Amino acid sequence: QNYNFTNVKLLHGGISAWKAIGGALSNEIPVVQKSQFKFTEKPLMSYYVSKEEVTEALKNNAVILDTRGVDEFNGVVKKDGASKAGRIPNSVHIDWAEAINYGGDQRFKSIEELEKIYSKLNVAKEDPIIVYCHSGVRSAHTSFVLTQLLGYKNVKNYDGSWTEWSYFNDLPIETGSITTKKN
Repeated sequence: QNYNFTNVKLLHGGISAWKAIGGALSNEIPVVQKSQFKFTEKPLMSYYVSKEEVTEALKNNAVILDTRGVDEFNGVVKKDGASKAGRIPNSVHIDWAEAINYGGDQRFKSIEELEKIYSKLNVAKEDPIIVYCHSGVRSAHTSFVLTQLLGYKNVKNYDGSWTEWSYFNDLPIETGSITTKKN
């Protein structure tokens, strides 16, 4: 959708789900006709947010959602590509994998389960949310869940994510675990 494509399909549950329903597989290399691909118009980039926009959003106490694993979020693990470990300050942590039956059929959890997981954000569906991870991939997954499955209206994916943020020594970072209050 960022690039003006609306006719997009996802394989719910991935290749495992495809195999489970007896979907055809092949090792044959298909013959592909070479073509010239050009955008017909300027991409919308409606789900994209830049480092500068994230910096500005921090000043306005925007919701920043970190979709990495808990050890990355806490700054215990530094993955390749990043210059240091940590997180963007005041980030909320919800691992992207919480949205799928990761150890099972790898399909999205039910809408009811997803609503419960993302209720932790404590925001209205119209409120701005910036999503990031290590390199924009896991956060793109969460952006899909929030916008396409749950109907959030103002979600942006920080494509540069932690990899980009970690290289700028003038940008704030946090490390360590965050304690949350139990109701």
